[in-house]
Amino acid sequence: MQPNPIHTIFEDSISATVQKLDELGYFKYAKKNDLEELKTEVFNSLKNEGYLSTIHIEEAPYNSKDFRHYWLDGEALFEPDGFTNYFKDFGHFFKMIDMKFIITNHIEEWDAENEILNHSITINNKEYAIFTNFNGIGWSEAAKRFAEILNDQFIIQGKDEKIYLASGGNDGYAVILTEAQFNLLDPLLNASADRPLKIEDWCKFMQIN
Repeated sequence: MQPNPIHTIFEDSISATVQKLDELGYFKYAKKNDLEELKTEVFNSLKNEGYLSTIHIEEAPYNSKDFRHYWLDGEALFEPDGFTNYFKDFGHFFKMIDMKFIITNHIEEWDAENEILNHSITINNKEYAIFTNFNGIGWSEAAKRFAEILNDQFIIQGKDEKIYLASGGNDGYAVILTEAQFNLLDPLLNASADRPLKIEDWCKFMQIN
């Protein structure tokens, strides 16, 4: 049986994409003995599903072997200490890229009588307002602010990485990519809730301001 030439060209294109990702440093944080497994996972997920997959570590905090995929449960993030707990999950990545991340003056104030939340945090001496007189269930809003804060610190500290958001609610997660990596992957990914999106595009998808 002769191979399907269109199918072969498509597979060659995906293989070239994985190679280009490697050249762009996508796998540079992974351990050497995980590299081939990760590359195969990315190849198969792009080829079969138009989806950017990874391999998760089986111990808490259950992030990925490439250190680019992070769970970001909107409900857990919105709850008390959600931000500081999730920042801890990124701690190993911060160390790998030599990123300073010192939290001070973290304030979460819930006014039960008026049902409003005021939440702010200071990171590396810069204060961020997370919620100001907020009323409602802010799962998506919390994910948006979390990503905005990290991206701001990446810029301040001269890092070329950015946070891209995917899915939402209890299934939310974040992917760390450079702009070049995102631009390479974005045209290959299916238009679904599971694709990494720029914050503004994710907000449109999730229908939040």
